[in-house]
Amino acid sequence: MNDKSAKKEKAIDISELRIKIDQLNEKLISGLKTRSRFPLNKTIYSKEFADGKTWIMYRLKKEQDLDSEFGRFLFYDQQPFAFKKEELEQAKIGEPKNRGLEPIGVNLSEKIIALYQETISGLCKDEDDRSTYGEATKIDSENILTLNERTAAIGEQVAGYKITQDSSLLLLTSAEEIRLKLIYPEREEEVIAKMVAIAERYQIENIALIKEFARKLIQITLDSEVNFILHRAQTRE
Repeated sequence: MNDKSAKKEKAIDISELRIKIDQLNEKLISGLKTRSRFPLNKTIYSKEFADGKTWIMYRLKKEQDLDSEFGRFLFYDQQPFAFKKEELEQAKIGEPKNRGLEPIGVNLSEKIIALYQETISGLCKDEDDRSTYGEATKIDSENILTLNERTAAIGEQVAGYKITQDSSLLLLTSAEEIRLKLIYPEREEEVIAKMVAIAERYQIENIALIKEFARKLIQITLDSEVNFILHRAQTRE
């Protein structure tokens, strides 16, 4: 990492980061419970709504256009999902003084959407109700953006912290080596258990599905961590 980049970044508070992870996990499970009250409506992922975009992609862009106008994507730990910054509306505020941890911009959107669709397929009735497309699209866009923050954004921040604790990570040359060093089975089981407890509190019946969702969420987060460390290793001076 060069000096210029270092000046832009601030130290990561791992305690606060873990609290944020717990909050996002709670938000995700709550969002899945809300979504389970509506039909699957899988057509919203394939049927065009407007401007050549499907219902879900149109809503995702509109949500992020608004976020962009308010300056969300001026901060490094808040990156757009499935769209580039230049495809969104411009910020109407000035540049922040401290942007946080500089990201690498790896696109994990396909994996995130695939995991989300797989999960709601096991929670919602496999029905299609045109009258609920709007609400289903709204809930899905909120949940997908939360899932993106929980995996892609959090992964980079966790990786940034781990580098400060163990700089030898930057000496590893393959994704497989890095991934093996990052895996902590006890911590993963703890995260899964917490998510299951939340699901039980919300009376979600398909607990096996929630466990699988949590495991795959962790794997996507690891993808983000590995990509971040590889990038830092390749660009450090």
